[in-house]
Amino acid sequence: MLKFIVFSYILYIYRCAFLVNYSILSNGAVRTGGVLMSENLTMSMVNNATLLLSLSVIYEVSYQLQKRLKKLSKPLSGLIIGLICIVIMSFPFQMRPGLVFDTRTILISVAALTFGAVPAGIAAAMAFIYRLSMGGVGMMPGLATITTALIIGLLARRAGFNKKTKLRWLKIYAMGLAVHVVMVACMLLMPTAAALETVRRIALPVMIIYPVGVVLLSLLLIRQTERSQALAEAAEADARYRSIFHNSHASMLIVDPEDGRIVDVNPAAAAFYGWSAEEIRGMHISRINTLPPEEIKKEMERAISGDKNHFFFKHNRAAGGPVDVEVHAGSVEFGGKQYLYSIVHDISEQVASQKALKESEERFRLLVDNAPDAIFVMVGKGDFAFINNAGLALLGAKSQEELLGKSGLTVIHPDQHEDIYTYMQLMRENRVAPGPVERTYVRLDGSHVFVDTMVVPIVYNGEDASLIIARDITERKHMQQKEQEMEAQLRQQQKLEAIGTLAGGVAHEINNPLNGIMNYAQLIYDACDPGASSAEYAKEIIHETERISVIVKNLLQFSRQEKQSHSYASIYDIINQTISLVNTVIRKDQIQLDIRLDEGLPDIKCRSQQIQQVIMNLLTNARDALNEKYPGYDENKIIRLRCSAYESGGRRWLRLTVLDYGSGIPPELGDRIFEPFFSTKPKEIGTGLGLSISYGIVKEHHGTITFETERGKYTKFILVLPVDNGWTL
Repeated sequence: MLKFIVFSYILYIYRCAFLVNYSILSNGAVRTGGVLMSENLTMSMVNNATLLLSLSVIYEVSYQLQKRLKKLSKPLSGLIIGLICIVIMSFPFQMRPGLVFDTRTILISVAALTFGAVPAGIAAAMAFIYRLSMGGVGMMPGLATITTALIIGLLARRAGFNKKTKLRWLKIYAMGLAVHVVMVACMLLMPTAAALETVRRIALPVMIIYPVGVVLLSLLLIRQTERSQALAEAAEADARYRSIFHNSHASMLIVDPEDGRIVDVNPAAAAFYGWSAEEIRGMHISRINTLPPEEIKKEMERAISGDKNHFFFKHNRAAGGPVDVEVHAGSVEFGGKQYLYSIVHDISEQVASQKALKESEERFRLLVDNAPDAIFVMVGKGDFAFINNAGLALLGAKSQEELLGKSGLTVIHPDQHEDIYTYMQLMRENRVAPGPVERTYVRLDGSHVFVDTMVVPIVYNGEDASLIIARDITERKHMQQKEQEMEAQLRQQQKLEAIGTLAGGVAHEINNPLNGIMNYAQLIYDACDPGASSAEYAKEIIHETERISVIVKNLLQFSRQEKQSHSYASIYDIINQTISLVNTVIRKDQIQLDIRLDEGLPDIKCRSQQIQQVIMNLLTNARDALNEKYPGYDENKIIRLRCSAYESGGRRWLRLTVLDYGSGIPPELGDRIFEPFFSTKPKEIGTGLGLSISYGIVKEHHGTITFETERGKYTKFILVLPVDNGWTL
């Protein structure tokens, strides 16, 4: 009622202010007709706004209906609001026939803000139909104002204008201004002359009175709702408290902290302590709590002040000895006086279990911490939850804090992460570990260790976890690796021995008839006249048999690893002699030979024939690679040979490279090209011995032979030889 009087009084003040302002705007001349019209307009608006206060009654009724008739409350509220709107529209201010003004925009926008879409929508629809039935020149603006007021009110509700904020009234006032600015703008839907005259006459009173009416009515309804909700919540809280207190299975006591008397007790507490509720009420708390009275008083003071609300005591019961209890206590207020509210739980079994568990954990920790194998517990997505001493040593950690909470993947080699995901997925699905596996762990210092791991699914601290037992097998792996290397060396040696035996046998078998052919050819040559064709044929036979003799000599060298003579030789002579042997074949295959040798290259200590054999093998391989890629002529069909000198480590070296633009060497074959009998060429072209023999020759000369390649683009062999290899001449 008080809010109603305040609202009416404020509207009356606005009415008076409007009349005064209107008179002043008349240039000092009192226009009786105009003032009377303005007064009628203002009074109509004030009467309409006052009528809106009945909406607060509807709001209260709606709130009660919502509690009782949840499904029908909104439609009924909308229907009642619509009827109020029709009543308001039945007593309008009529500016001219068919053009009326009332406070429907206030009603509909406030209803949308406070009641929501369904009630406001129903009310707006009823107002829309009623205004449509009235007709007249103002029908279109009237229908537009109903629609826009509804939309703006709903948008404001969606934006939270009805929520409790510091400047809520200002937001609602902005909504009222927006509604009535649009209302004035809707007048322009009439013919121009009538629209301008209407705007001139109503704009000022509408913009002064209506937004304030929106604010006051909205705040009245919103605060009414808040008060109703607060009362309902208080009643519900009281009922909830009584229900919880009396129906709870937990023992509950209410104690007066001033004298220590128990004021109230629930049935569960009476059953727990073995006394009736009447006997416990009025009993001093020291009869239950085994602490001395002065300590009980101190603990109650701490609970009342909020310093502590969780306690562990021993409580007496009517029969039997003291039991362990857990007490949650806090301050409550009844009738303006503070009491101590306590919830008591019997934890005697829990205490006994914890004691047994603690003893078990101590035994477990003693065993685990002294176990020779690393033991980890992983929880969640594989995070460390426990590491024993052996595990810390295995991973190079000084304390558990360096690992706890970190992902187990951080200590596993990245190459094995995908396998880990698959392994853990199988374990989660089957709840059984697939079996022991070998892993590579990464220590905190970045070094690697090899381990055998066994994973067992467990429950750790109430959640699924994995128990991992890891045994360091790094030393065993190294031993196995050494054994494998020794086996590989033995196999290689056996291969070479077999090849040597074969090569020696073949060489010996070829050498005898070869000497016969060479001798007979020499006899024929000596018996022929110089310049005769038979002499030329004999000379060619001698030349070819000498070449075969060199090959046989190489085979014998490979089989016996015999030490040929060595001396200082010119690298220019070695390269030129080699080129002279292969130049004809290379040119025949339309291959360009690009040779660049630095000036002043030093002589090197070597077996020149062997170095010549290495260079010839590299040139032959380059030729075969180019012929494979380019069967005919091509501008890229080039072999580039380079030789230069440099110093490194206090020694002089020669660096010779052979580059071809063939198909390159596949990455998967790079580790095998120096193996005996390994070749990518057809059997009729290559035997697989060339690079293996070359590798042995270069190594014997204390040099290196390596290669660079890119698949489909090029291959470059790099031959590095010391100028002085340390041999004694």
